[in-house]
Amino acid sequence: MKERFEIYDGSAEAKKAKGKSKNLSGFHPLFTAAARRSIALDGLKIWLLLGFIVGVVTGVATGAGAVSVLLGLLIAAVIYFGFRDDVYKKVYGPEHDRGQLPLPEGMSWEEAVDRIRRGFANPDVEQVTDTADAMTFYSKKRGTYQLKNTADGLKMTILTKPSKSSKKEYLYAVFSSVLLSQVIAILYPEKISAEQVEEEKAAVRKLFGAHKMPLLIELAITAAFVAFAVYMLYPVLYSDNARSKGVSDGYLSVFPAEATVGEVLDDFFANGTWENYEQDGVTFVHYSGECASTQTGEKATVGIYFKLNDDGSFEIDRMTMDGETMNLLRQNITLSEISNSYCNDHGIASSNALDELENALDDALADSSSSVSMAEPESETYTEDTDSDNSAQTATRSDRKVVSTNGMDTYSELSGEISVDVNSYEFGEMPESTKEYYLSYGSDFKTAWLNAMYTDVYEYSGKYSNLDALSRFIEYLKFYDEATYYMEVEGMIQDLHEIWYDFDIETLTDEDAGVYVDRVIQMAEANGAEIQTW
Repeated sequence: MKERFEIYDGSAEAKKAKGKSKNLSGFHPLFTAAARRSIALDGLKIWLLLGFIVGVVTGVATGAGAVSVLLGLLIAAVIYFGFRDDVYKKVYGPEHDRGQLPLPEGMSWEEAVDRIRRGFANPDVEQVTDTADAMTFYSKKRGTYQLKNTADGLKMTILTKPSKSSKKEYLYAVFSSVLLSQVIAILYPEKISAEQVEEEKAAVRKLFGAHKMPLLIELAITAAFVAFAVYMLYPVLYSDNARSKGVSDGYLSVFPAEATVGEVLDDFFANGTWENYEQDGVTFVHYSGECASTQTGEKATVGIYFKLNDDGSFEIDRMTMDGETMNLLRQNITLSEISNSYCNDHGIASSNALDELENALDDALADSSSSVSMAEPESETYTEDTDSDNSAQTATRSDRKVVSTNGMDTYSELSGEISVDVNSYEFGEMPESTKEYYLSYGSDFKTAWLNAMYTDVYEYSGKYSNLDALSRFIEYLKFYDEATYYMEVEGMIQDLHEIWYDFDIETLTDEDAGVYVDRVIQMAEANGAEIQTW
């Protein structure tokens, strides 16, 4: 025989009694606020905890930090409000095991029916009928319910439901439970108070009223909730910090110490985006941004790939421009340009890290000069220039004359070669062998190039026009940039670039061009350039 029923109202005593039985079997649960909240939380506690943990772990994994707790709470709230109705349907439905609910001792069914009829009052029930062993409650809005006197006690069943929607099934389960509460309060007033019954009635009317809301309003409320959830989740899951695994809020030694990686990159690039991916068990973070090429002025897309280490640190794995991987020289140059741009924009002095980068560039160039030689160079022969007439001029350049392994006078014959190559040079199409050849001369190539450029610009301005001389200057500058992989980021070459940036040759008059030609010649002379005879 089943245990006699108990009332669960969400109180401390009820929770204690429930704890002994470990579930709600043998209890009739009230639909009061305290009971509803306790039942829903208890029924979903595992899922709420799991949702909270998933939210926190997701937040931490995406670099959300303390906000991860908010994400966990939000997921738990979604679970609570989304699934509590399923708990109500299970706990308040007639199939719930309430234990044995007998008639009061010594009371016959006829006496119980009479007492129920005299004490029962519910504005949503239009008619009550009875038979030898059952009472039926009719409601146009809520359906038909039957209380039956069985050998195992009183049992409430649902006979009809006005709506066939599965979404509203739990409403009829709750209404059935409240009708039973009213019957129990009449037969066992010591178990359920009149106040509790009225609270249940009000809660049920409110519950049904909410579901009478027009579909459009329901959709609007749902949309508002979804929008709020997106608003809360987006910064957590899709912020730069989250998508970059924290790289955007980290610091890089080649960038100013005062600024994060994200701040520096966003200052230099437009339309910057972050993403991350796994490859061979290693996490990579990719940043993509747009900038204008300092050489052509055309828009270019630069990609920076960061590799995350096991200790939480990160490093640059590689860089690309318009999908093509940069060589190490070009990569370091680009990083230096980005850093210098941020420093200039924010009035920050270049850091030691930037100086170290410049030194690394010099070392890389020196390594490149020795490694890309077309032939293994023998030891160079240095001879003193004893020509007293030229001693003053050569001192501005070097106190020696350099002769390469093939016996070429670097500052005359090499300058001539450069002048010839510039004539046939097509921008962007310089063969790698040509670059390797010139880089094999190391810093002497720069001196020979300066002499050749200075000589041609000077002569063109006299023989032809200032516009022709200025065009020649641009050809030389492009030639040097491509031959050296655009390695110059400071010094004379960048100063020459500044002159180029100042004019548009398509709109210049010859007179205006003369001003810029003079600037080029003066700068070349200031750097020790000499007129060459080829």
